[in-house]
Amino acid sequence: MSIKRPGFQTIQDMAFTVGVRPIGLTDLAFMEQAMMEIAPDLSVELHGMCADEAFMIVLPDDGDDAKGPSFMISRETFGFRLDQVHWDAVNEVGVFASLNDVVNVLGVRLAVFPDWAAPDSVTLH
Repeated sequence: MSIKRPGFQTIQDMAFTVGVRPIGLTDLAFMEQAMMEIAPDLSVELHGMCADEAFMIVLPDDGDDAKGPSFMISRETFGFRLDQVHWDAVNEVGVFASLNDVVNVLGVRLAVFPDWAAPDSVTLH
């Protein structure tokens, strides 16, 4: 004979899962374009075993830590998580609502590295 426990049953039934769109090719294209404007010497790569676990890596073209840190962007329930990777140490920068916010933070962080400064505007006559 089974005994039904309505209080416990109700709590389980009310649980739900929020669907989060994984990082994809559109996000990669956006980040590539943004990084061309901020730091053209950096490349953006999409990594992951499957779409649900995809993340982007922003790193120097040659991957040299001496030039500065790399950054890892992953998808969280409430936005995009940005981590800084430098000399095998990973530090969380924060979780941001949009990729635009991530790009703004990257611009500030990369400004201290002269090799990655945004190129001066060039006017051709």
